[in-house]
Amino acid sequence: MVVVGAGLAGVRAGESLRAQGFAGRLTLVSDERELSYDRPPLTKQLVSGTLTEADVRLAGAEDFGARWIRGVAAVGLDRERRRVRLADGTALPYDGLVLAPGAKARSWPGAPVPAGVLTVRGLADVRALRAEVAGGAREVVVVGAGFVGVELASSLSGLGVRVTLVEPSDAPLRALGGVVSGVVTAAARRAGVVLRLGVGVRGFRAAGGRVGAVELVDGGVLPADCVVVAIGMEPATRWLVGSGLALPGGRIHCDERLFARGAGAPGAPDHGVVVAGDAAWCDAVRGADGPVPLEHWSNAAAQGELAARNLLAGPAAAEPYDHVPSFWTAAFGLRIRSVGLPGSGDRVVVEAGEPAEGAALVAHYRGGRLVGAVSVNQGRLLPAYARRLRAERCIGPGENKTSGM
Repeated sequence: MVVVGAGLAGVRAGESLRAQGFAGRLTLVSDERELSYDRPPLTKQLVSGTLTEADVRLAGAEDFGARWIRGVAAVGLDRERRRVRLADGTALPYDGLVLAPGAKARSWPGAPVPAGVLTVRGLADVRALRAEVAGGAREVVVVGAGFVGVELASSLSGLGVRVTLVEPSDAPLRALGGVVSGVVTAAARRAGVVLRLGVGVRGFRAAGGRVGAVELVDGGVLPADCVVVAIGMEPATRWLVGSGLALPGGRIHCDERLFARGAGAPGAPDHGVVVAGDAAWCDAVRGADGPVPLEHWSNAAAQGELAARNLLAGPAAAEPYDHVPSFWTAAFGLRIRSVGLPGSGDRVVVEAGEPAEGAALVAHYRGGRLVGAVSVNQGRLLPAYARRLRAERCIGPGENKTSGM
């Protein structure tokens, strides 16, 4: 068995293979030299210094008897010969393959950027950002107000850094809806973060090869000792082009049982290859317009475990993926949690709390049916919504278990 990717999904897959009784050769491939680590704390506790690098290592990652190949990227896949080709020329044969390559931070498009313009996705990125702050950076511009951008703005402001958060849309965390966005906006301003909403970035000004300012499309100029670009992630799947797998939007298409689909219609599954984690485009996780990619911790963990189990079980005994999506984040004193797919709703209802006081439980409905819920400092109420979502997915055998989700 070969697992490509040594993040949470890959490690959970390796653990699951052993737990299910696989005693053969197990190889995990990672393009990082780091020991496996947990990503969610990176932009929060690790940047802020409340956790150390040792604290974010994935417990047990070294304990299931695998051969580890670190610091070597996968560069090709030959499904006919069942070989994974590595950058050092190695060809790894496999009987079963778990694809859990994860994603990379999206870089600033266009010309090379000056020194001091960073992205944050891995441990090395956090080290670089902390080095900037330790070296005297006091004006930091964060470009992008999604989850990573908001978390970084919160962590950096807590270190005494003056932070400006720039977002081309009209609200931070827009995917969670206007109510939550409004609560986050107010909290960020109370923390001293300057918000520039509804305006994009044109480029960067540099002196001596180092960034000194950010140019906005409206003509504004923001001084900057350091810039963090947080404009999303790209699946780490370019090496799979030409493999015959379906790669919509760069993600790996898989059926409801996490078997990778081939390119073209009807996209027959390859029962020797399963998919898990951020790079998955799964038929079992559907919004109003089709499959929805998930880049959440709980999804990576659950898919990694099931993908490995199904790989061993084979198609006849494989189980559909029926995990209810969930995630959490924390920023500016707010603890935000979500279940389901709130971004796929067409009606939003505040069902508890007072948003003006920084607390709310917001339910999202589509066609009168609950599809997701978000809590802000109201986490005790969320399990009931998770139970409702789980119950609605438990329908008769042979039907689409993910209908409407």
